[in-house]
Amino acid sequence: MQRLSKGWVANGSLYILSSLVYLAALLIPAAPSAYALVPYLGSRSVRLSDSTVSAQATYVFGFSYLNTSTAVGSVKIEFCANDPIPEDACVVPNGFDASARVLASQAGQATGFVVDPSSNVNTIIMSRVPNNPTLGNSSYIFDNITNPDTVGSYFARLQTFSSIDATGSPIEEGGTVFPITNGLSVSTEVPPYLRFCAAVTITNFDCSSATSFFIDLGEFNSGQTSKASSQFLAATNALSGYSVTINGTTLTSGNNVIPPLASPTSSSTGTSQFGINLRSNSNPNVGNDVGGPGTAGPSGNYANPNQFMYQPGDTLTTVPNSNDNRKFTVSYIANIAANQPPGFYATTLTFICLANF
Repeated sequence: MQRLSKGWVANGSLYILSSLVYLAALLIPAAPSAYALVPYLGSRSVRLSDSTVSAQATYVFGFSYLNTSTAVGSVKIEFCANDPIPEDACVVPNGFDASARVLASQAGQATGFVVDPSSNVNTIIMSRVPNNPTLGNSSYIFDNITNPDTVGSYFARLQTFSSIDATGSPIEEGGTVFPITNGLSVSTEVPPYLRFCAAVTITNFDCSSATSFFIDLGEFNSGQTSKASSQFLAATNALSGYSVTINGTTLTSGNNVIPPLASPTSSSTGTSQFGINLRSNSNPNVGNDVGGPGTAGPSGNYANPNQFMYQPGDTLTTVPNSNDNRKFTVSYIANIAANQPPGFYATTLTFICLANF
């Protein structure tokens, strides 16, 4: 708005006795482990392109063949829900399906594999002509694997064989684990905003600097045009844009008025008139053109340099879409005739900015 112008010992003894029995049990030699004799593969890993439940994902396996003196003819990858130990019975993960897997890529120590027809829903067998691995790391990429349908940790058991169909004794083996999750869904909302402020002056595009709201046109003189300016700033991200209107009377002093210009008219000294526009003017020298990164501009009747008018309720600017900051300068002119009744002339003008619908 612009205004112009204790049983503790017994228990302790039992605890010590129990501990001694337990320690004695630990000293009994363990039975030999059937699978402890199988050497481990090195540097085992598995990465999933998508770890969410039931997603179709790409599985990337990486490991090292540490035994390079024995020919490898097949590799068995078994997916289990219980543990990564190849010698244990495997619990097939619910919902998991590798039956449509595709060996998309292979690189490293041992390549030349194809998927063996004996592969099934939770087992992939890669087969090739037996050959010795070289030193280094290997990777195998499988597409079109369907993840388990339940959140949790799952295991891939790895074994290498000299046979071409994963039969016989394994050369090396190992296991790795991978998680299945519900995934993380990220969403955000950009709230709509309508920025607007009006003042005598606004620094840059900072509405917090809009602190002055009074304009003094000075003493009227029939031989000189009185002039002044103020500013308003508008911006919105609303898709329908915004409109700015102006309301308030012309300059009045009691029952006496300075007539508002009903259409775009040049400033004329000696003639009683009041008007505004939103342009840089040379006659009189007042105002500035609209500035800022947006595209909004003055509405038709207020967009003509050196042409002024004022009608309450008029639209000063409107824009049909989202628009960045635009700063408008409102130029005011007032002229009086020699016979204009004396008095203190004033008005209050209100600028209203509304989003379009």
